[in-house]
Amino acid sequence: MIFLKNRWLILLQTALFAVLIAMAVVFFRERLLVDSGYYLLRMINHGWPWVEHQRYILVLSQILPWLGVVFQLPMKVILLLYSLNHVLFPLFVFYLTVKIYNKPIAGFVLLLFQTAGLITGFFVPMFELYYAGSLLVLFVSALYSHKSLASNIILSLSGFFIISSHPIGIVLLFMVMVIHFLKHKWEKASIYGVILTIMFSMLLLKYFNASEYESGKTAAIISGFSEGKYNLTWLGGMIGFVFSNYLPVLLTATGIWIAMIINKSAKEAFVYFAFFMVIFFLSALNTGTLQNSRYNEQVWFPLSVIALLPLLTTKIAGWIEKLKPLLMVVFVLLFAFRVNLIREEGNRYSQRTEILMKLISQAREMNGQHFVVDEKELEIENVPGPNWSYPIESLLFSAESGPDSALTICTTEDFYFYDVYRELNGSNYLFWRIGTELHTGLNGKYFRLQNGKYQQLIPEGDINEVSEKQSGKSGL
Repeated sequence: MIFLKNRWLILLQTALFAVLIAMAVVFFRERLLVDSGYYLLRMINHGWPWVEHQRYILVLSQILPWLGVVFQLPMKVILLLYSLNHVLFPLFVFYLTVKIYNKPIAGFVLLLFQTAGLITGFFVPMFELYYAGSLLVLFVSALYSHKSLASNIILSLSGFFIISSHPIGIVLLFMVMVIHFLKHKWEKASIYGVILTIMFSMLLLKYFNASEYESGKTAAIISGFSEGKYNLTWLGGMIGFVFSNYLPVLLTATGIWIAMIINKSAKEAFVYFAFFMVIFFLSALNTGTLQNSRYNEQVWFPLSVIALLPLLTTKIAGWIEKLKPLLMVVFVLLFAFRVNLIREEGNRYSQRTEILMKLISQAREMNGQHFVVDEKELEIENVPGPNWSYPIESLLFSAESGPDSALTICTTEDFYFYDVYRELNGSNYLFWRIGTELHTGLNGKYFRLQNGKYQQLIPEGDINEVSEKQSGKSGL
C-alpha cells in the first residue's frame, strides 16, 4: 500500500539510485583508492571483514566482497561487488525506511549524502561516516516510529554501528536523541538508556585502548591549541573554505531552519544550528590544508548530514508541500549536476587506472613479480598520479588474470620512505609505504607471489599517449 501511494516518488528515487549503481560498475577499479583498496586487500588475505580502530561499522562496507571471497568468486567479481556494496547499502536502507516506516523522503536524503558534498570521495567510498550517515537515516526513522519490537532492534544495531564509526558519529547520534527528547520527552527512555550505555562503553574503550592513529590525531589537535594555531586567522580561513566549497550545504541548512521556525519548531532549529557549529569546529580541527581533496570531503561530510536530517524529524509546513513538484525538479537537476562532476573526476582517474594497467602488462613481460617505478615518469597534466595504494591496486588488478599473474608495483618514493626497503628480504613485499608483509600472508586463492627482489620498471613509450587517447573518449 505504501509503495502504491508513493509509486512515482519511489520510482524516481530508484532510478537515481540506478544511476549511482551504473557509476559504481563503470568506475569499480577507480573506487579502490587509498583506504578503500587497503581494507579490501586486508579482508581478502584474512578471510574476514577487516576492522581497525574499533570502528566496527567497517564490517558493513565489506559484506558483499567478503561473500565473494567465501564462495571463491573471481577477483574481478569481488572488485565489482566491493564497489556495488557502497551503493546497495544506502539503497537497502532506503527500502527499509519506506517499507517499514513510510518515509520516502529518506531516499532523497540518502542520494544527497552520496553526491552533495562528494567528488573525489566517491572513489574512496568505504569511509566510516558515509555508512554512519545512511544508518542515521534508518535510526531516525525507527526512533520516530511506534513499531516497538522491530524498531528497538534496528535502533540498537544501527546505534552500535554509528557509535563505533567515528567520534563525530557519536556527536551526530547524540544530537538526534536531543532533538527527539525535545518533542517526546521520556517516551523512549529505554532506548535512550541503551544508546547512552553503548556510547559510554565505546568512550571507555577508546580511552583505555585507543589506536596509535587516533592517539596521534588527538595529540596533534592538543598540540595545535598549545602552539596557538587555532586563532582568528585560522578561523577566518576555515570559514572561507566552507563558503567556497560548501555554500549549497549552508544555503540548504539555512532554508530548512527558516522553514522550521515558520512551522513553529524554533527550538529544534536552534539545536540543529548549535550542533552544526559544533561539527564545523570539530571538522575544522581535523582540516590540514585548505584545499578541496578526498580527505577534506570526508572531514566535512557531517555538515551535509546535519543540514539534511531535519527533513526526517520535522513536519514541514503545508505551503512547502505545495511546492513539491518544483522541488523535485530542482533536486533532479542538482543530482544530475553533482553526478556529472563525479563522472568527470572518474574519467580523470580512469586515465590513472589505464596507466597502471599498462605498467602491469609491461611488468608481465619481465621475469619477476616485484617492481618499483619512478613516480616522476608518470606525471601527466590533469591526471592523478600514483600514491601509497599503488602496491595494493596493482596487486588487485593483476590478480584479475589469476593468482599466478599477480604482481605488485610501488613508487620510488614509497620504496625509500623511512628506509622501508631495508625490511625487504625476498620473502616479503611492500604492502604500503610504512610496512611490508610476508608472501605467506597472502590469500593463495587470489595471489601467489614467488620469492624475489624488486626490479626497476621503466615505462615504455610516451606515457602521454594514454592521456591523449583518454581525452578523445567521451567517458561515461
